[in-house]
Amino acid sequence: MMRRWRNFAVNLGLVLASVLVFVGFCEFVVFRLVWLASDVPANAFVEGVVRYAPNQHGTWRVRDEIAAPYRINAEGWNSGLGDYAVARRPGVARVAVVGDSFVEALQVPYDRSLGELLSAELGGARRAVEVYRFGISGAPLSQYLQMTQREVVRYRPDWVVVLIVHNDFDESYKFKPGRYTSSFLKLRVEHGHVTDEIPPQPWQSGTTEWLRQTATARFLLYRWQVRPGFLVDLLLPRARAAAAGYAANTDIAAVLADRRGVESVTDYLFGRLDVVVRSMGANLLLAMDTDRSAIYRGSDSPALVLNRIAEDTAERHHIPFLDLQPVFAADWQREHRRFDFDADGHWNEHGHAVAAGAIAHALRALSGQFELD
Repeated sequence: MMRRWRNFAVNLGLVLASVLVFVGFCEFVVFRLVWLASDVPANAFVEGVVRYAPNQHGTWRVRDEIAAPYRINAEGWNSGLGDYAVARRPGVARVAVVGDSFVEALQVPYDRSLGELLSAELGGARRAVEVYRFGISGAPLSQYLQMTQREVVRYRPDWVVVLIVHNDFDESYKFKPGRYTSSFLKLRVEHGHVTDEIPPQPWQSGTTEWLRQTATARFLLYRWQVRPGFLVDLLLPRARAAAAGYAANTDIAAVLADRRGVESVTDYLFGRLDVVVRSMGANLLLAMDTDRSAIYRGSDSPALVLNRIAEDTAERHHIPFLDLQPVFAADWQREHRRFDFDADGHWNEHGHAVAAGAIAHALRALSGQFELD
């Protein structure tokens, strides 16, 4: 009996040792030298705003389709412009673009995103235009307010452009699991009305964050996107897409189930953003993404109900609003070039270029600062 247990223990030890050797080989050889893991910028929490730790660079990878260099500046934002200066240069216009991962734009080279392309569109031989990007993955509309009132205000821009996506509305008052989602400003909604703002919790790095920075985790979580949702889609690829009302990477049916709350949150945040932007002597432009998959299919999308809610609310507050739906649809009819990736729903370089052109056109129409040469 003892001999049998001894053999079992020896075999178990050999198995565990083999597993450790295999994991170590993957961690220090395969995912660092052969099949490269995605680099993932570390986060920081400064002045009440979650962002990235300053002065980082790396390459964001998704499957074998995306390998985009990023540069995090001294202020903690991905930017091709370099460090942001607080002082204004005479004669140089300044635009701040606020948003989530579409503004963060890790999926394209740091100098080929909406911000840098917008700077080139608006600038010219006779003028320079600084476009500062303030984007963090997962941020909802409520966090755009926090970023604007705690960070953007320091730079005294002439214009603040807020880019809205379809999951911004309900996630402004419903908590979504994530490693720093509790560090976003949230709203409290009761009986369909906004009753309070919930301050963000300071973000701190811990053991979980250390594990996320291992090459194995960076390969599985970020490059190969191995998450529970990914596994469900892998096993049941049609299940999620077939869900009634699911569009633009958002469960639209679930969002609109509380339409009163969504409309209240939109009204509150648009009003607060307008007040904050005007108080810094700037002007506000709201721009909203569309359901690009519906454009490719040539079909209607339930997601556009949120575009209409946003547009109507902006009109009541007398805030300029740019709906990117007709812009992307027209470009698709002309060129039939996709705006996003096969492995990632974020804009590719063409998507960023189309959005930058539309925003530049809107700003020229609204301001004499950006007239064509």
